[in-house]
Amino acid sequence: MAVLNPPRTLPGLGRAIVNYLLDARRSPTEEDLVAAFKPEGLNPGAEAAGGMKNTISSLRAINVLETNPDGTLRLGAQVPTPKSHFDAPEFRRVLQSRVFDLGRDGDVWATQLGDGHTSGARDLNRALTWVMAQDALGQPLSWTENLQTLQAEQFGTTDRESWAIVNDTRWVAASRWIVALGLATPSVMKDRNGVVPLPVAAVADVLRTVPSERLPIHELLARIGQAIPVLHGGSMRSGLVSLLGVDPDPGINADCADSSIGQALRILEERGRIRFETLPDAQGIRLSRFDAARQAHAIVKTGGSK
Repeated sequence: MAVLNPPRTLPGLGRAIVNYLLDARRSPTEEDLVAAFKPEGLNPGAEAAGGMKNTISSLRAINVLETNPDGTLRLGAQVPTPKSHFDAPEFRRVLQSRVFDLGRDGDVWATQLGDGHTSGARDLNRALTWVMAQDALGQPLSWTENLQTLQAEQFGTTDRESWAIVNDTRWVAASRWIVALGLATPSVMKDRNGVVPLPVAAVADVLRTVPSERLPIHELLARIGQAIPVLHGGSMRSGLVSLLGVDPDPGINADCADSSIGQALRILEERGRIRFETLPDAQGIRLSRFDAARQAHAIVKTGGSK
C-alpha cells in the first residue's frame, strides 16, 4: 500500500475517521465506515465513496489504521489513545509520527522492486523531501507552473519515473498531505495557485519539545532536522542531496539556513515563540540570504501568540 496512490486520499478526513473509531463500541469494517460517512442515497455516483476508501487505504499504509484478523479495522499500535477526541494540531502530530517512520520505510531514495518502492509512506516522503528543498522565497509550487521544469533540471532527466513526484495526480494528493502535516501553506498570491514550502506549524510542533532555554542556533536546527527528517538536517533530505549531488535550496547555497526553516523561524519569532541573539564572537548563521546579521543562539519560549 502507498499513500499517494490511490490519489483521492484526504488526510483531513483521517481525523474524523480516527475520532469515530475512538467512540465505536465495536471494531467496524471498511464497509461500516463508508456507510457511516456516506449514507446510502447520498451522492449515489459510482465513485462517491472514493475519497473515503482512498483515505482508509492511506491510513493503513502509515499504520494509523490496522486490520484485525476478522477484517475489521482498529487504530494502529503506535497511535496514542487521547483522553478526548484529537483536535487538529494533535492529529497533525499523529500523522507526523506515522509518516516519518524511518524504521518502517528505511532509505526512501533507495530503489525497491515492485510495490516496495512506494510501500508505507515512501512515495509521500520522497515528494515531501523534494518540495521542502525548494525555495520558500520563490514562486508557489504547482504542477503546471514549475514542478515539471524544476524536477527535470534537478534530477537531470525528463523521465518522470525518476522524479520525486511523477505526475499531476500524485501532486494533487501530495499537496494535501504537505499542508496537513504543517509543512506548507496554500499560496495567497493573486493568480498564483500552488503551495509554499513554509513549515511554520511543523517547526512549532518541534519547539513544543524543546526546553525553554538558551541554546546554540546550530543545535536548534539539528533538532528540527532530526524531528522532521524531510527538512534540512534530516536523513531523508541528506539522501536527496546525495542523489542530486547538490542541495537545491538557495539558502543553503548562500551559506544560510534552509529557506523554509529560516522563514518559519522568523514567523515564529514574530509570534513570540522564539527569540534570537546575535553575538559578535560566536559562530552563527543567517536565517535568510537577505539578512546581514548572523544569529548565534535561540531562546525558545513556552506559549506565545498563536
